[in-house]
Amino acid sequence: MFDPLSVAAIFGPLAVEAGKAVINKYLAPSEFKPASIDQYVQMREVDLRMFEAMNNAGGSNPSYPWVDAIVRLMRPTVAVIVLGTWAYSKLAGTPSEAIDNFAAAIGFYLFGDRTLFYARKGMQK
Repeated sequence: MFDPLSVAAIFGPLAVEAGKAVINKYLAPSEFKPASIDQYVQMREVDLRMFEAMNNAGGSNPSYPWVDAIVRLMRPTVAVIVLGTWAYSKLAGTPSEAIDNFAAAIGFYLFGDRTLFYARKGMQK
């Protein structure tokens, strides 16, 4: 009575982190240490370009302000609809395994990713 997709959603981030750990242990150097100020500046510029690319992904085309607002509100709206549907199905006494699994995926999107981020950050200290 378990859905393989839900199990993959639960253990997927753990598998990704395990893969990263194996790669970092055996293939990547322990830490890049710049030998000069110029190398440090180059390294920080690469980080800055990466963060700018992540920030501009999916919304770099010029558009009307209301279109941009709708695009940015799609994820929270879908999350509210899914969690509202899940709560209604539980309260109405008509539970559905498909709704439970979809709500679990949304719950991980909202809370699990941040929890994993802070847990990983705490382990690095």
